[in-house]
Amino acid sequence: MITPSIDARTHTRRLTRAGSHLAGLLEDNGKPVLSQFDFFRFVWRMYRESSGKGLYLRGNTPGRVDYVRLKSILRDADVIGTDRDYGKRVIRVLSISDLPAEDIICLLDPTCYVSHLSAMQRWGLTDRSPRALLLTRPDRKAAAKQLSSYRTEALGDDETNPFPSTIVGHPTRVRGQTVRILESRSAGKHLKSRGSRVRLSTVGQTFLDMLQRPDLCGGMYHVLDVWEEHAETYLPEIVAAVETASSGIVKSRAGYILEERQGLHHRGIERWKKSGQRGGSRRLDPTKDFAPTFSATWMISLNV
Repeated sequence: MITPSIDARTHTRRLTRAGSHLAGLLEDNGKPVLSQFDFFRFVWRMYRESSGKGLYLRGNTPGRVDYVRLKSILRDADVIGTDRDYGKRVIRVLSISDLPAEDIICLLDPTCYVSHLSAMQRWGLTDRSPRALLLTRPDRKAAAKQLSSYRTEALGDDETNPFPSTIVGHPTRVRGQTVRILESRSAGKHLKSRGSRVRLSTVGQTFLDMLQRPDLCGGMYHVLDVWEEHAETYLPEIVAAVETASSGIVKSRAGYILEERQGLHHRGIERWKKSGQRGGSRRLDPTKDFAPTFSATWMISLNV
């Protein structure tokens, strides 16, 4: 049995026993924001674990009416409120300290992870501060499927979900920070950032993103500076990430930078040479026009 925290007990005069117990579950959970789905799961858990706790619940399976009633009780007792950025779509647990934008977004959207220049900053690869917090998630069809799978796996035995698996809509500003959500058919690998709620692109994926979208990583000149300073340290991770790219031009960019500019060697780099082919669209910087200077080995225009 989870005993309600001290914060929850401060509300007991205005709460039923069930309301007080639910408040304790939310506060002990430690998350400042909850989706409607997550809140209902706590209601469900309370009902299924209510035996012998004197909560005076009818039955052991809650319905949508019970969810609405308990949410109203907790709101009236100032245990929960409306989130200032997401509105009524998100439940704010008022006794839990707020978190930065990236933590809030990753808590509410399991398909998102911090990427590009924002990830470069968190990995210590750049001292530049992005104008907007950049996060990536799969395209809408893939994100919906991923979200549905996440919720199915989160549900316990015999637990039902009355809420549809809709894509999370994020405001343009969260916790005072401008946010940009990027959708990609080839969303990359990410990991849980230590000591936070944030999911972050792996360091190898972050280097790969620099080659695919240098415009989101400070521009190609900055990307070349970052690779010059850090690529040797992360060479195995970079090679492994570039290997996953379906595009041959990405392999040519990586090979040119690592081998011709930096003199680094790896058996993976040798394999990439087979991806080379001539063509005016093969440029080191995909955002700039073709230039006549080129690499004969990697067959790309050196337009930087």
